[in-house]
Amino acid sequence: MQNRLARTVRTALLIGAGIAVTLVLVPTAISIGTGGYLPGFLRPLAAVLWPLVIVFLLFGAALAGWERITNTDKPVTARRLNSPSNRERSVHSAERYARERLNGSLAAHVAGLLDGDDMPPTVARPADVVVQNSTGKKAKLPAGADLPGTLDEANGSLLVLGGPGSGKSTLLLELTRALALRAAGDQKRPIPLIVDLGSWAMSGWRWDDRRPAPPTDFDKWLLREVERRYNIHPSLGRIWLEQGRIGLMLDGLDEVPPEYQERCVTEINKLRDNFAIAELVVCCRSTDHEELTEPLQLSNTVTINPLTRKQVAEFYTRLGRRVDGVRSVVRTDPQLWELLDSPLMLSLMALAYQDRPPSEIDLRGTPAERRRQVFDAYLTAVPAQHAEELGYPAEKVRRTLRFLARVSASPLCNDLTARTRLPSLVAWARHLPSSTVVHVFARGLPGVLAGSVTGVTLAMGMLLGPAAALVTAAVLVGYIAFLDHLSGLPWLRPAQLARTVPQGWTTAACGYVLGLVVSLTLVGLTTPATNWLAAQPWWIGVPVVVLTAFFTIMSAVEAWSKMPGNSAALGAAGAGVVGVTTIWLGPQEMLTAMGIAVLVGIVAGLTTAARDEVWWQFGDDQYAEFDGKGSAWLKNSAPVAAAAGLVGVLPVLFTGSLLDERALDVAIAMVVAGLAAPAAWHADMFPFDTAKNAGAEWLARAMALSELPVRRARLLRELAEHGLLSKVDGGYRFTHLAVRDHLLGYERKAGKKKAAAAEQAGAESGDSESGGSESGSAEQAGAESAQGAAPESGSASSETAKT
Repeated sequence: MQNRLARTVRTALLIGAGIAVTLVLVPTAISIGTGGYLPGFLRPLAAVLWPLVIVFLLFGAALAGWERITNTDKPVTARRLNSPSNRERSVHSAERYARERLNGSLAAHVAGLLDGDDMPPTVARPADVVVQNSTGKKAKLPAGADLPGTLDEANGSLLVLGGPGSGKSTLLLELTRALALRAAGDQKRPIPLIVDLGSWAMSGWRWDDRRPAPPTDFDKWLLREVERRYNIHPSLGRIWLEQGRIGLMLDGLDEVPPEYQERCVTEINKLRDNFAIAELVVCCRSTDHEELTEPLQLSNTVTINPLTRKQVAEFYTRLGRRVDGVRSVVRTDPQLWELLDSPLMLSLMALAYQDRPPSEIDLRGTPAERRRQVFDAYLTAVPAQHAEELGYPAEKVRRTLRFLARVSASPLCNDLTARTRLPSLVAWARHLPSSTVVHVFARGLPGVLAGSVTGVTLAMGMLLGPAAALVTAAVLVGYIAFLDHLSGLPWLRPAQLARTVPQGWTTAACGYVLGLVVSLTLVGLTTPATNWLAAQPWWIGVPVVVLTAFFTIMSAVEAWSKMPGNSAALGAAGAGVVGVTTIWLGPQEMLTAMGIAVLVGIVAGLTTAARDEVWWQFGDDQYAEFDGKGSAWLKNSAPVAAAAGLVGVLPVLFTGSLLDERALDVAIAMVVAGLAAPAAWHADMFPFDTAKNAGAEWLARAMALSELPVRRARLLRELAEHGLLSKVDGGYRFTHLAVRDHLLGYERKAGKKKAAAAEQAGAESGDSESGGSESGSAEQAGAESAQGAAPESGSASSETAKT
């Protein structure tokens, strides 16, 4: 999005500079040089015309250089598909991506606990790895084994299986980096590219459509993912696939929703038939792979078994004195062996309880409960230890991480990215806390509405007198009362929940000031133009008023009415009435009031449409906050608008007569021109649709500040420095899927058949874990739960099930 915006700005500036040079400056300079005359407005520039031409040409060259500099990392595939630089750049990108992922992993942060600089292989990858070839022969894979050689012995195809947190992705990253380093020195070797399969299932979603859809064509999605991550153009990617110059490292088959896993396997098998893929590796959980009816056509398998007690003991022994407390507890508590069966749990224990004595490591309950306690300790220790560097209290940091986890797990994202910039609001709006929704929709937006009424009423009174102010206030209150009758949205019904009435007055006051300032600014922008038109002869002012009335009425009927076929007739009839009145009373006051009403109406309509767009993205738990019964006078906005209008009338009440015939002009202009609000509200054409979508995104992002701090880029950078996130390719990721899912309040169910039973058990007793499969865990916020916290485990789990 940022690159697209920058390119649009560059193009617009380049076009503007070209028009200025070719159509104005050069012809004018030539005219001077040949003895011609300049127009009056250009004569002061006669001495600097040629220098201006040179400046504009240099400006165009600078824009072209800007384009070149900002796109140096993208291969020019349209002209040089087979350029050696394309392959070199792609190999470097593949190696860098795998290296950054490894450097940001939990294992890398565990290495910081070592007394020495070198990390033994048994610490980097403490796993029991078994390789089985097509004949069924099995062999152990040592921690420091030659991974590219293992892939060569498997004829370039491997299926990596293991339990949750067993190190499948780490093994894949190590293999990918080793293959990339080998490919850098051998032009005949394929380029290994890691692709996350989880995002394919949601590739049918579109930001503008916002409805679930089946996954798109697998080959097209694959090429788009390769372009997004490695800047390899789809045309070049397809050529390289056909030539066997790309190796695919497909991670996370188990992250594809169960209903699409069989199709995903079919697509992977077709991929090998359609393209000459020299190296293909797929990672999947063992339980998910066992339930597939169509197996992957990969005869060689790497299985990562659960860790043995000896491996666990050796792991903590090699880490040294900083985990003496953990090692002591593991020795004295035999039940911990059941918990510490994967490299993930070993790393979390080490990071959560480093430099702590055994007396402070108190793990009790079932394995599932102990598992949650380890995750909680890990997510609590780091923010507490580094609060000064992070710049925020630990509770705020955890709240931010929980919200980012929900955005990451949204169907429109479905990845492990912790975003500095939020995607479209449809991906995360329903994860906002209910208290924020109440503050904005029951306090802030009604405050904006009241401030706008005050501003428009005050401006009209200052321009046309107190009678005009009274008429303006009456018309605006009538409009709002009519909308109250049609709508049940909380902007028009600001305090239906009784207990929210005394809360959020600061938000309402800020909204009031914002509405007042914006409305007065709009009037200030409109007044010079209307004053100029009012000073022209009547035969100019009257047609402007009539045409404005015609187009406004016609647009409102077409956008909002059930009789769009009669829009032109109704517009002509209304314009005729307005025209007769204008000729009778004069166009001056009519022009002033109509100009203000049209501009304010368009802004009000677009703002209302943006509000609606945000409102309909919320979930049932957020809507429930508005289901109560509040005070009768607060059930609608008309009394509040009447009070706001009175505030606007009072300053001009004694500046003129209350019986002024100009008030009739104002009333007609406000009623007619005010129809611009519903016209803009329901218009689905440029620029109205673009403006309302942009307004909705800005409103939602303002609401997200309750969850995300303003300095979130700094916070994410510090979190990556201290091991809660990892920095990859200029962005940030959660260190492990299990960490993100714990933040969500649940964890992925490891098996379609067990999903329903695990969910029911989680609702009754916090979920249980059996057979080494990763089961659900409900995050217990406890003391961390502040008012307005994000929806807890139940809503998160049910939301994921729905999507």
